Amino acid sequence: MPRGENIVTTQHIGPSGTGHQNHHSGQGTQIVTGGGNVKISIKHSGSDNKYDEASRVHILKTLYAVEYPERKDRNDNRIPGTCEWFKNHHHFKQWRESDYSSMLWVSADPGCGKSVLAKYLADGLETNEGRRPCYFFFKDDYEDQRSAKNALRCLLYQLFEQNGNLLSDKIIKLFKTYEKPLAASPYELGELWSILVLAAQGEDSGETICILDALDECRDNERHSLAKLICEFYGPNNDTKKRVNLKFLITSRPYDKIKRDFESALDADRLSVIHLKGEGDKEAQMIAKEIDIFIENRVSHIQTNLSLTHLEQQQLLRRLRAVPNRTYLWVCLTLKWIDAARYKFSQADIRKMISNLPQSVDEAYQKILANSTDETQTKKLLHIIVAAERPLTVAEIGLMMAMRQQIKCYETLDHRPDERVKQDIRDICGLFVTIYDEKVYLLHQTAKEFLVPGHNTGVQAKQSSQLTWKSSLLPSHSHRIICEICVWHLLFTKFETQPLAGEAIVADYLRDNLFLEYSAKNWATHFHASDIKESEFIQSLRQICDVTSNRCLTWLKVYWADMQTEIPLHFTTLMIASYFGLKEIVKSELGLRDISIDAVDYRYQRSALSWASENGFDSIVELLIRGPNTSFWNYVKWPFSKGAKIDARDIYGRTPLSYACLNGYLPVVQKLVEAGASVTSTDKIHGTPISYALCTGHTEIVDELSKGTRADSRDDIRRELLLSAIKHDDKLIVKRLIDSGANIEVVDSYNATPLHYAVKYENMSITRLLLLSGANTEAADTENMTPLYSAINNGSLKIAQLLLENGANIEVVGMSKRY
Repeated sequence: MPRGENIVTTQHIGPSGTGHQNHHSGQGTQIVTGGGNVKISIKHSGSDNKYDEASRVHILKTLYAVEYPERKDRNDNRIPGTCEWFKNHHHFKQWRESDYSSMLWVSADPGCGKSVLAKYLADGLETNEGRRPCYFFFKDDYEDQRSAKNALRCLLYQLFEQNGNLLSDKIIKLFKTYEKPLAASPYELGELWSILVLAAQGEDSGETICILDALDECRDNERHSLAKLICEFYGPNNDTKKRVNLKFLITSRPYDKIKRDFESALDADRLSVIHLKGEGDKEAQMIAKEIDIFIENRVSHIQTNLSLTHLEQQQLLRRLRAVPNRTYLWVCLTLKWIDAARYKFSQADIRKMISNLPQSVDEAYQKILANSTDETQTKKLLHIIVAAERPLTVAEIGLMMAMRQQIKCYETLDHRPDERVKQDIRDICGLFVTIYDEKVYLLHQTAKEFLVPGHNTGVQAKQSSQLTWKSSLLPSHSHRIICEICVWHLLFTKFETQPLAGEAIVADYLRDNLFLEYSAKNWATHFHASDIKESEFIQSLRQICDVTSNRCLTWLKVYWADMQTEIPLHFTTLMIASYFGLKEIVKSELGLRDISIDAVDYRYQRSALSWASENGFDSIVELLIRGPNTSFWNYVKWPFSKGAKIDARDIYGRTPLSYACLNGYLPVVQKLVEAGASVTSTDKIHGTPISYALCTGHTEIVDELSKGTRADSRDDIRRELLLSAIKHDDKLIVKRLIDSGANIEVVDSYNATPLHYAVKYENMSITRLLLLSGANTEAADTENMTPLYSAINNGSLKIAQLLLENGANIEVVGMSKRY
């Protein structure tokens, strides 16, 4: 058949199930079922453009992981005349001018300008038909910007945006195979890397340049995995790199952990390295010259503000240049400190400051903070910024700074317009913080390392007694401050009198209630990271966990809004305290005479023990196993009191042990087993605790529970669980198994695959999940029946259409011996 010719196949299935096929040329595929009463049409072609625009748009939307241009632009622009020595460095020129795949690692100490350089290169590399630069800037203050997966997603997005032809049918099919619809990150790191390499091999891909800044701020496990993929690609045994011009430029601090990641490449001399501090006298002189250019530029900008005479300006320049080991960051901090002082000091005082410049970045930070107008407020604000789960907006900062325990409504808050809050921030923190896109950040990553003890992963310098701000913010106290603010906020009267009720849209409610989303989702995280003794905060915690109040139900709905499951109905206070790990409240609830320790919610029929086990709170599990307080008098009142049912089952038939195994909490598993929990209990899909530990990769729990079990039985467990989960429409477990590497081509005694099962039970969502994971559409069972034939034979028209859209071959559906 000629390439590109369209085929229309008509499959007639009569009432008795018999059928025949007709083939003819046309514009699509038509399947007529049920004696001709129902028909569906599916367009497909042998051409290279069989995927529609909707698929491409969906992929691009999925790849746009973070606001990567805005995150890049948080960094300063380079001063003209700087970065020139780097551009002329022989390693960079060799990397830049080569017509083969290569990598360059730029090693930079804090404050040496690596992010400014990376931004300059990202903005300055011209995009044309032969060159496509992409970039990603890792950053510690955004959780999503610490992800290597997100980095590769953004690189691919930029690549396809610059040249749509690179998003070929082959790559689209790979995306469809890899996509995990329920996952926060829909693609795995290795999958994204494979697509990047494949895209870079496209016929018109040309030179693909990828700039990754601050790799040391990437999460350790993902950074290590990404470095391994990069080293394998540039390794001597990989022939692919010879067929592609894929270049990486990576900046990071010169940490040993980064060097270890690239060790294999370094040992084989396949990795070029440039240190921004310079390695020789000539380089050091060139860098010093560029920093002098930077100094002259910055001094000229503040000369007018300081009303400096020519003589004073020259004195300032000499003083700045005289400091050894100066960096761009040190210059910035020092001049900002002097510039800010013009509002507070006389000209004579400024001249005195010029003669007493800070000699290090730490000294500069100390001097900036020493100028604070209110040390107490400054510390509170810095505690909030360093411990927040995400960057906070100016409006949120304003509310948090004004919050007090006695405040019970928005109206009594000392509400200030955002512009006034910004001014307050500048007054109390000076230049230590910066505001970008209405969000508040520390001036630099080193600022957090200066303030928080033990935060820096590098070598800590010996602390001077004069550096009173250094290491002054204990993390536990920072979390205490935010936790208190969150809980006080959740106790607002409005959430009781005007709750989020009925079918109200959470997003609309949040727009009218500043900070509610943050406080509802993060109070418990801050509580467990704080130095708060639960007993000293018990009254407030008891109020927000009181299920008879509207405020409790309001924040709980906000908390659950982003979950992939529906919110439980009729939670008890004991369940909430168990879910969030509140030991004192659990104790208190267990002391109530009418406590129902085995009560279950109405949606999932899960007990307090089940929720505590799922979230890994082993101390709560121990309390619940022990049961209500059993002093002598309590024993008289409750002669039959006992602990929670160890093997209580929910609507899925799962026990607390199953959930502990599913999420990998070994201490909880051990406590439950010691209390007599059944390790062989099966749920509705015949899953066991061992099955769930196995399917999520928690081998230490598998070893704990399967002592005496033959090792070769584990594959059987996984296979049986997968097929059973499909049969019982348990998508959660199917997805967990696939994500953990389960073989989706396993077969039963009739040679039926998981895809056969999904089609047989007419499960559209699991069929789609299996197809996206690469399930073989042409697999035939012992009677030569393919999944497509089964779908047509059963009258499952939508599933048949889905199979055809994912490459099922219509020409083999008539092979069944049955007909």
